[in-house]
Amino acid sequence: MCGIFGQLKLQRGKSASLDLIVQMAKCLAHRGPDGYGTYASANHQLAFGAGRLAIIDLNAGVMPLYSEDRQTVVVYNGEIYNHKTLRRELEKDGHAFTTYTDTETIVHGYEQWGVNVIDRLRGMFAIGIWDEKRGRLVLARDRAGEKPLYYTQLDDELLFASEIKAILLHPQVKRAVNPDALLHYLALGYAPAPLTMFEGIHKLGAGERLIVENGKVTRETYWEPHATPNRNDIPYDEAVRKLQGSLIEAVDMRLMSDVPIGAFLSGGVDSTAIVALMARSLGRPVETFTVGFDFSDDATNNAKFNVDQRYGALSANALHTHHHEITIQRGDQLTAIFPKLVAAMDEPIAEQAIVQTAYVAALARANGVPVLLTGDSADELFLGYNHYRADQVLAGYLMLPRWMRTGLLDPLLKVSGREPAVKLAEKSTHDESPVRRYLAWMRVTGVDDLNTLMTDTTLAARAEGLVSASLAGLLAEPQTPHFADRIAYASFRRWIPENSNMRVDKMTMLMSTEARAPFEDHPLVDYAFSLPLDYKLRNGDFKRILKDAMRGMVPDEVLARPKIGFAPPMSDWLRGPLRPLVERYLSADYVRQVGYFQPEVVTRLVNEHLEKRAYHLWTIFPLLVFHLWYAIYIDQSLTLGEPLTPADLVAAEQVG
Repeated sequence: MCGIFGQLKLQRGKSASLDLIVQMAKCLAHRGPDGYGTYASANHQLAFGAGRLAIIDLNAGVMPLYSEDRQTVVVYNGEIYNHKTLRRELEKDGHAFTTYTDTETIVHGYEQWGVNVIDRLRGMFAIGIWDEKRGRLVLARDRAGEKPLYYTQLDDELLFASEIKAILLHPQVKRAVNPDALLHYLALGYAPAPLTMFEGIHKLGAGERLIVENGKVTRETYWEPHATPNRNDIPYDEAVRKLQGSLIEAVDMRLMSDVPIGAFLSGGVDSTAIVALMARSLGRPVETFTVGFDFSDDATNNAKFNVDQRYGALSANALHTHHHEITIQRGDQLTAIFPKLVAAMDEPIAEQAIVQTAYVAALARANGVPVLLTGDSADELFLGYNHYRADQVLAGYLMLPRWMRTGLLDPLLKVSGREPAVKLAEKSTHDESPVRRYLAWMRVTGVDDLNTLMTDTTLAARAEGLVSASLAGLLAEPQTPHFADRIAYASFRRWIPENSNMRVDKMTMLMSTEARAPFEDHPLVDYAFSLPLDYKLRNGDFKRILKDAMRGMVPDEVLARPKIGFAPPMSDWLRGPLRPLVERYLSADYVRQVGYFQPEVVTRLVNEHLEKRAYHLWTIFPLLVFHLWYAIYIDQSLTLGEPLTPADLVAAEQVG
């Protein structure tokens, strides 16, 4: 099941609207192309429903599912990987099952354990449980935030859905920008829960649930990972073996499916490890999918942006997969497609990889593979990005007396002309602020730049305080002397659920495809955060313990390849196929009409970037996405026409 939605009247005696629920179902049909079901409570206080993407027990029909006495009703989006174990436990206690779905485990689990059933679930999910006897609604989002869940509270009712666009169908829901969310978006590239870019519309955070009973709404955290690395807890060789076993278990659990299952394959360590373990368990070739970009006449950019395509082919050949590739053409189709991808995200997220994620998901669906495993989150758990190693260099530099750095070394480094040295000097100024040090590596637009970029300087001045309040507690949580561990932990708690997982969920669901992330298995997450930093950054190598756990299963060339981000040639696209969108939605007239940014400043940045006089990609791209979103959802001046389908994306591209 892949889309849920509902309306709850907070006062008894008032009736929810089944007509609205049906409209929501149709709005989210891409998430549930195999039909939908609805339910109204006995007193009509609640109406909710779910669409279905049939993955398990294909003959079970659509949700909602009921308890034997029809007093507990469940809708949910996701997969519960330990549902068979829970089912056996519940059957021993006398519960009678009528389907083989994982959904029914939630129904009987709630009867047995109440809201604590959520704590027993191992998987990805957005869940709605209606308790008819108590008049209680329980909403929950999974621990890593693989599945989104939004809600809003009006005067006398609560609305919820897997996507915001369904909530916007209610005539009383306002379309307005949340200024606090905008500041977070500019600084981080996303709005952290509970914020969304829509004023008054919220989202559950990863590991959170919402309980509505007797008109009272309670939001609570039921899980969060604990980072307590201890190098004395387990010897390195034993830690490698335990990690390998945990990965095998996480992958095996995610192979449950009654439909074909495959994997994203970028040719990096993470995705190749997943495919290798899938092949080990399945005993047959894995269906794998890779995306590349059309640079047939440009050897430089081909070498830069198609690394994944080359290593994907290498890994596929070594692991004997059934491999499929799609090459995104540099043409006018991107002009039409990109706004639809922004619309599918519901709120602006400064994530360029939405493009290739949508294309590779479309390729899988077009080849009859609706379930894909990913390598997401391994970089956060095992310190796979270059900034983790760079922060260790910074940590060594910060051990020098501050007077020596600021008075002597920083000036020398800044005039050295060597980029690493200049960056080291710049970042050393953040030694007294954990949040600023985090933002030095992870920011999108600098908070100090907002005063000249935004029209409301009072609003801009609030950015640092807001972002600090959001991040400070997370950065302080890990019990470690290493700031790189803190970066990883905060990124897993914020960037993964509200940026990376949102991208994967929205783009795969747009193509009626389901993605599963074995590295986000919560026991594996807890184990990874218990490991000391020098098990991850070891002998000058990053992600070393993961590489050692997969050595012999993943090709040596992949284990040794440099780290390359999953980025498209966005600067090239902004100067080419996306330029009409830049010229329209970042024009001085439209920027002035929207009103949040200085038109003259935006025009200067755009011109400098397009003319290659300066590099402003990480300011221009977020601004473009925001203004496109505004045109689609707020002033509704941009009409998109028919929704995208897998055939739309695959038909115009080179497919192999």
